[in-house]
Formats: sequence, structure tokens, C-alpha cells
Amino acid sequence: MVETFIGLGLVALFCIGGLAVVATPETLVWAGIGLAVLGFGYGMPTAIVYHFRLYRSLERCDRLPRRWWLSPTSHHDRLPPEDRRGVLVWGAIGGSGFAVIVIGIVLTTLGLWRMLSPGTSS
Repeated sequence: MVETFIGLGLVALFCIGGLAVVATPETLVWAGIGLAVLGFGYGMPTAIVYHFRLYRSLERCDRLPRRWWLSPTSHHDRLPPEDRRGVLVWGAIGGSGFAVIVIGIVLTTLGLWRMLSPGTSS
């Protein structure tokens, strides 16, 4: 299952790279903004669910340290085995949202750079 997502991610990156080569600067800017909005749209809610589930799981078994939110991933080893999958899946989905946001920012930056570079025509 993980290999499938890695493969799909690589195909998506190659498609985005092809877009970055042939697209107009305006298209890059709008595609980047769209990806960033998409990443925020599903990344933020899933991150909230991840943190809530991590909190509930650690609290239920009295393994919740003070200030756990400062480094939540460092507490994954404290998760009970039965809760592990339910917490970490949400963390992975939220992490993919962050990756989509970063790709969107890179595309937007590339489009703006190409738009503002001297000698570049649209």
C-alpha cells in the first residue's frame, strides 16, 4: 500500500515538473496557488484529527507528557499498539498535505520568478 502511494507521488512530481517546464508563468502561479489551497484544505483538518487522536490515545493510557504538542512525533513510541494505526494514518495524510503545500509554494515562486525575470516573455 505504501509503495503505491510512493509511486503515485513520483508520477505526480514528474507531471508537475513537466508543467513547470512548458507552462506560462501565469499558469504556474495559479497552479501553485491551487495546490497550496488544496494542501491547506485537507492538510489542516487531518492535522487536527491527528493531534486529537494522539492526545486521546496517550491520555487514555496515562502516557501523556507535559507539552507533548511541541514534538508530537517523538511520542509515537508511547502509543498503545491498538491505537497506533488509527493515529499514524492521520499523521501521514496531514504530512502529505504539507508536501502539497510546499510543492504549491515552489510552483508559485517559480512562476513569479519567471514572470519577473528580465528577457522572459509570456
